[in-house]
Amino acid sequence: MNNSIVLVLITAIALTGCDIADEKKVVADKVRQVYDKTVADEQHLPVGNAETGKLISAKCAACHGMDGVLANHGAPFIAGLAQDYMVSAMLSYTDGSRKNEQMKLVVENLKQKPELIANVSAYYASLKTPWKGSNVGNPSTGMVSLSQEDIDAGAAIATGCNNCHGNKRNWTEYQTTPVLAAMTPEYFIPALQSYMSGNRKHDAMKIFRTSIKEKEVKQLAAYYAVQPPIKLSLPGNGDAKAGERESGVCAGCHNIDGNALNPDFPSLAGQPAEYLIKAMKDYRDGHRKDPMMTDVMRNLQDKTIADLAAHYANQYPESPLQRAKMDYSKFDPVGEGGRIAGSCDSCHGKNGNSVKAGIPSLTGLNVKYLVSATRDYRDGARKNSVMKKMVGALGDTDIEKVALYYATQSPLSGKKPPKTDLAAGEKISSGCISCHGESGVSTTPGTPSLAGQDAGYLAAATRAYAQGARVNASMSGPAKGLKPNEIADVTGYFASLHAAKPNTVLPLPPQFSIAKKCSHCHGEDGRNPEHGIPRLAGQSEAYLVLAIKEYQEESRKQHMMNAMSELLSLVEIKAIAAYYARQ
Repeated sequence: MNNSIVLVLITAIALTGCDIADEKKVVADKVRQVYDKTVADEQHLPVGNAETGKLISAKCAACHGMDGVLANHGAPFIAGLAQDYMVSAMLSYTDGSRKNEQMKLVVENLKQKPELIANVSAYYASLKTPWKGSNVGNPSTGMVSLSQEDIDAGAAIATGCNNCHGNKRNWTEYQTTPVLAAMTPEYFIPALQSYMSGNRKHDAMKIFRTSIKEKEVKQLAAYYAVQPPIKLSLPGNGDAKAGERESGVCAGCHNIDGNALNPDFPSLAGQPAEYLIKAMKDYRDGHRKDPMMTDVMRNLQDKTIADLAAHYANQYPESPLQRAKMDYSKFDPVGEGGRIAGSCDSCHGKNGNSVKAGIPSLTGLNVKYLVSATRDYRDGARKNSVMKKMVGALGDTDIEKVALYYATQSPLSGKKPPKTDLAAGEKISSGCISCHGESGVSTTPGTPSLAGQDAGYLAAATRAYAQGARVNASMSGPAKGLKPNEIADVTGYFASLHAAKPNTVLPLPPQFSIAKKCSHCHGEDGRNPEHGIPRLAGQSEAYLVLAIKEYQEESRKQHMMNAMSELLSLVEIKAIAAYYARQ
């Protein structure tokens, strides 16, 4: 096939992929009309030279592998994908509808000669390598022995590590030392070996060069792998919220919550911030050698590094070994949230209906607001030592489960509002209902309902906004304009109203979410997609989580996927990704 036809076909393929806007499809139709029916009929056949494409694939192998299933650095499996989808996806990195600077650079270079894109996509489309996404997310059972004998031997060796790394849940003064509990052998062993070989420089760690044998390294790895994960309250001085916004660059390898799904990569969740800061700076400044990490860290400022460290230090770590054994058919986030919420009953009352003065009820509040408020307490944006202690060890998914539980409970009127001027309070409330809703029942997910809430809590919160102890641009001004008696009147008025249960869309088990939302395009169990849409069965779990989140946040543009992912909870996203990876 001559180059002019290749160029036309590449253009047509690129413009008809599922990540390109509808108006570009119109252009594609006009392009095809210029050529005869033979060319039009061939538009979905492989285009280009696969053998030549194999030579070009060296540019892709570091992430995707020569066999198309390496899934390194959070990359997807691409072996056997339809060529038109691959070309469409590649060009999406150059038009801004997908964000990845490394992919953009590679494709920009290939795009100068469209036949290069044709050749490399033809090569990967021709591969028959099986996809085994669940293997990417699970620790290898063959790398170390998890027999009790080897674990006990590892425990004995670990006594020499305790002074720096801590004994079980105790900790020492060394905040630049990582937590080793629940670390995968796939990461632990190469990391320790790098100290032994001298590739990583560390005065204390260099003693292992001669004092530990290969078998003992594996026993030590086995011991740490089976330990329950530990979260330490060492978030550093960074801005966790800002770090979360910057964390997309890390999510492909370390996952969105810092619990890496690929055992070759370290989990960052719950690690001390000072350790994470040191590690990132070491990669940035060339003291640690890893091409991908060096590239990512190269231009990061100290503040951004501190923010990222604060974000990941605040996440709750998971055990990869336990995650590998999870039964995803048992999907009960509300029930799990209720069990976690049991520790909240002493203050917030049974089922979240507070009977204590000054303590808010948690019923009648939207999931989105509850998640945001709880995370603010955990991350220090709201100051309350008791709340910080209670929720400091909760990860984002656990917080979401607790919020779902409280949002589904019925509000009860358990307290009488204080004697205030309710008529005066009602007049003042006219300035509040545009955000908090008529009769104090909010219709905006991120804004709390005030109806039936504890008056003392509402008054304290209003004063906190007025004094700057709580920061919210919409609340600070109105709160400052209220006199003490007006605060008492308006909060007493809202407390006198009847609370209402919010409309809550419950997460569906993954098999139902998939049947309702995914199978129409991606085929049953993700195996038989429509033309131009990727297969999902067996895809890397880490990649699927990241991709769905990017569609949800619209950093990846595709109108159908943006709409389908908009209402998914984090619990659902993780369950859907795990379900597909295990097909």
